[in-house]
Amino acid sequence: MFEHFAIAKGDRPNESCYLYAPVFPIRTGGMKAVIKRTTGPATAAAAISRWLHALVAQDVQAVTPLSLSMENPAEIGDRVWVAYPWVEGRPYEGSTAEITAAGDLLGRIHAAQVPDEDMPRFRWPDHDAASVEEDVTGLQRVLGKYAPELLEVVLSRMSPWLASFMTETLPLVRDADLPRAVVSMDFKANNLVYAEDRPVLIDPDNAEYAPRLLDLALSALLFHYESAGSPPRLFTSSEWAVFLAAYRRHVELTDDEIALWPTALRYMLLEWGTWTIIDAAEWDDWDDPHKQAFLIDLATVDLARFPLE
Repeated sequence: MFEHFAIAKGDRPNESCYLYAPVFPIRTGGMKAVIKRTTGPATAAAAISRWLHALVAQDVQAVTPLSLSMENPAEIGDRVWVAYPWVEGRPYEGSTAEITAAGDLLGRIHAAQVPDEDMPRFRWPDHDAASVEEDVTGLQRVLGKYAPELLEVVLSRMSPWLASFMTETLPLVRDADLPRAVVSMDFKANNLVYAEDRPVLIDPDNAEYAPRLLDLALSALLFHYESAGSPPRLFTSSEWAVFLAAYRRHVELTDDEIALWPTALRYMLLEWGTWTIIDAAEWDDWDDPHKQAFLIDLATVDLARFPLE
């Protein structure tokens, strides 16, 4: 990969600058940059690149792949890598102005219609009894070790929801034909850099054509996770109101979206929230007091904290 991007041996970093995936800070053409592994085939990476350029053309702040003499993104072996410029700025710190700007950016992204047949499509899950049991066992293991006082209260709620996910939660969202857009499916504070008080989306590589309501629900639940500058919790009700008001400047939610919002939140809590709570143990996040406080709030959150009205 370094050879493809013509990075001299003495300039190659030894470690990723991101804990959860390979992201390597480098210099190319006299400027700071990063090379990161992206998901999906080369056609998907190219579609995401076109989407990012289209966003920027519509004054939506997002990083775009560097224009280089070599192919970028590039398929190298069985992986696809992309080089982005290093975005100078500051991280999110949880101010009202920053929350407003983040909600505004998400709304602009959802409002930008950029059709592309090669863009990855959102795939609905297909769980069986074994996968449900795996989730329940995972919650028992992690909470039993790190937050045993919460084990009973969390499982008493989550276990029935997980068991009925395929018959009650999933069909309501899947079969509603909710409006779709190209979304990042990872719109969190740690993936934003604030430059001149405007946030720039810097990690767009999970983008796909998906129900925008699920992307909004993901932000409601996980926006503060992984960000050292965030408070160690989810949005408060007042913070969520600020984020949502800024988002709705650009997006007019449909009646179906409004009606299905509680179900969409439960969907994302069961699909992404459960995985986050369990997977955090693999990265020692439960041993980090800041991240542990967030994870406890996620595990016990009252979804009524995030109304649409």
